[in-house]
Amino acid sequence: MSIIETDKIDATGISKDGNGLMLMLADHLDWDDELGHLALLQDNVNAYLGFVESNQYSDIYPNIAFEYYVINVRFKYEATENCLKFIEGINTQLREYNIHVVESGD
Repeated sequence: MSIIETDKIDATGISKDGNGLMLMLADHLDWDDELGHLALLQDNVNAYLGFVESNQYSDIYPNIAFEYYVINVRFKYEATENCLKFIEGINTQLREYNIHVVESGD
């Protein structure tokens, strides 16, 4: 699974405090096509938002009412400045859903 597969959630888990659903997105792409890469990232964030909004996670974690959600984007290559700005903007929009996007590298 990877950023190219916009119809799949790469991995899930429960936060250490037990109140959050952790969603992982594996991003192995370089930034040669930054615009295309950002478009794929947007598509994936939208898919993850749909996963949360439709409570699809309840198939995996029945009877758990999560208070918040974290999408951890695991970048193979260092995120560009535009990507970091994109994530910042996305976080502003997702705040009302208690969803936060974080980025981390390998």
